[in-house]
Amino acid sequence: MGDTPLHGLSTINPWGGLRTAAVAAVITFMVLCARKTPDMVDYTRVPTWLEYSFRITMSNWLRKAADALVPPANRLLSRAFDLNQLIAIYCCAKVEWPDLLGSGPRSGRFLASHANMSRTMTRRLLRACVVAGIFVEAKFSRDDIDDDKRIYSNTDMGDALRSNNPYSMKHYIQLQVEDMAPGHMQMWNALKNDSTIPFALAHGYPHTPRSFWRYFSDRPVQSIQFQKGMTGVDLLSAGALVHDFPWGAKCSTVVDMGGGLGSFLARVLAPNPAMRGLLFEVPSVVDQAEAYWADKHRDLLPRTSFSRGDFFDAATIPASEGGGTCFVLKVVLHDWDDASVVAILRNVAARMAAGGRVVVPSVVQVPYDAACCGPNGPALQTRLCWFP
Repeated sequence: MGDTPLHGLSTINPWGGLRTAAVAAVITFMVLCARKTPDMVDYTRVPTWLEYSFRITMSNWLRKAADALVPPANRLLSRAFDLNQLIAIYCCAKVEWPDLLGSGPRSGRFLASHANMSRTMTRRLLRACVVAGIFVEAKFSRDDIDDDKRIYSNTDMGDALRSNNPYSMKHYIQLQVEDMAPGHMQMWNALKNDSTIPFALAHGYPHTPRSFWRYFSDRPVQSIQFQKGMTGVDLLSAGALVHDFPWGAKCSTVVDMGGGLGSFLARVLAPNPAMRGLLFEVPSVVDQAEAYWADKHRDLLPRTSFSRGDFFDAATIPASEGGGTCFVLKVVLHDWDDASVVAILRNVAARMAAGGRVVVPSVVQVPYDAACCGPNGPALQTRLCWFP
């Protein structure tokens, strides 16, 4: 059985061949200029501002050039399939195929046996992951359905789903599908009432700012997954944040407020041997963090302490030891309404000595057409603020 590509695109969007060729030439040139370099997967190496600006500009123009070749209805249709691809990626992470392929290519039959799935469903899921760019499939005849001859291997995105990748997105994707997606599905119902919180509506919790955290407090297994997922995301920007702020010159002690497992705190302490660190979290998370540090950052433990508490209770926040103490609220404040943010900052200020400092690395969304936007806009940018 053969197949022939359809040429409906030229019928839907009948631009002149010259314009299409010009756009294709621009895309080719930009791909050659902005091709992958080793530090694009090594987040410990922070690019210069010129390199960063070049990559972001090229990424933005590549997206715009690609958009120019595809009609808007077709681009929207592609967006409609994004959820399907996310679910396929989630499923392959759950059956740990990226971990298996981390040691080398495997056949479809082997992957089906490992996942205890039928060969038919395995073939469908593998094909979906190939389309999503997670796996690459060795060349084979379309008439050949022998799973032993269909060999799969990880792409660079497949490698980013491996459990032992320090920047793994496995747990974060599982978190998004299992815990966050039900809340996203309630967005329409929440829009009808200002006091409705989609996540609380989906999971049957009171509609208060704390409902999100109560959910994970009630589910220890999901809490562990949440912390692992956020650790992977945290490390993506940690190198740049450590590089862009003079931690050693301004801070003798860093208090990481609500810092999860403390992966960012470890990145700050490592290049500053005279600095001390303190991780402040709720009791259940501190228990996880102590085990994490004993495994990953044992060499930093002599300079690190852990404190259990609640930043809505000022009495539980550790008092600063002097003017060189920096309280860090990394990607924390955006989770709360304005009144809660004011309460958190007031409580921190009450425990801060004269000469202390509050550092707030946070994320903002940038519009699809913004010059700093990446290829899959809207993009998230990390911004760093400090007071005073």
